[in-house]
Amino acid sequence: MSAADLQLETIELDQDGRVLTARVVAPPLNFATPEFVRDLDILTAAADADDTVGAVVLTGGLPGRFLTHADPSALTGMIELPHPFIPARVAAPFLRIGDVAMRLPGAARLAERFGGGLGAGLVWGHRWKKTTLRMNRSAVVYLAAINGPALGGGHEIALSCDLRYAADADHVKLGQIEILANLIPGGGGTQRLSRLLGAAKAIEVTLEGAPLSAQEGYRLGLVHRLVPEAQLLAETQATAARLAARNPVAIAEAKRAIYFGTDKSLSRGLDREQAGFISAGTTAAAGRTTTAFFEDLERLGDTPFLADLKPWLDGTRVDQVGK
Repeated sequence: MSAADLQLETIELDQDGRVLTARVVAPPLNFATPEFVRDLDILTAAADADDTVGAVVLTGGLPGRFLTHADPSALTGMIELPHPFIPARVAAPFLRIGDVAMRLPGAARLAERFGGGLGAGLVWGHRWKKTTLRMNRSAVVYLAAINGPALGGGHEIALSCDLRYAADADHVKLGQIEILANLIPGGGGTQRLSRLLGAAKAIEVTLEGAPLSAQEGYRLGLVHRLVPEAQLLAETQATAARLAARNPVAIAEAKRAIYFGTDKSLSRGLDREQAGFISAGTTAAAGRTTTAFFEDLERLGDTPFLADLKPWLDGTRVDQVGK
């Protein structure tokens, strides 16, 4: 089954060329529910296995709504259980054990069915982490077309995408609001914000908790591009189509070097980058590209990246996808 043929509870899909548009429809308020995270898990795994998908555009399918924030009902089911205070140093090893256990066949289904609110919450968190890391490792480019509020968990899903375009509209709000609910981000917000903005801005955004406007998010660097609301989806899809025409091996290796190489020493990060360079350079697409480049160099008398850039940018000069 192709990714576009999936029948999901909270995500509607349609494909145009190599671009798969995923509209989140979780009425009434488009919260990031456990069902949505399950659907995103299924979708991202299917996209990885589908050679016809080069980019996924994630947007809200309800008017004026992207992903408002994490579903408060699901959080309440876990938090309101009677339990003592649990220090983070105690929770950490328990979560590591749970993460390993969740990889066993059928474990997640059993935890959801018999584990009550705590079991469902553990599955939700495990699935969230697994899915967003898959997005970062993927040869598929993920673009968020933010057409409404993206707060808390919704913001964390947007941060997991490779590119974020936002409607330049008053109803678009961004940021981590968990501190206002006596929590901290739990879906990657602290880690992704610090990598994107640096520690100084990340701590301010996290501790203040005040929603940011789309323009404030753009100035900070949370959003790559502000777009008039009526043009948001079309412009995001156009970028997706351009990037989907690029070599999937090169896309995957660039993403992995950027997302995961910086966790290592500089020397190890450079090793990872060079390994990705060799991998991309040994694809059939790289051979076709080299031939086309020298043809253009002879024809133009200059590098085509200066003299005739457009067909290289839009992917029409040479097939970078075919094997």
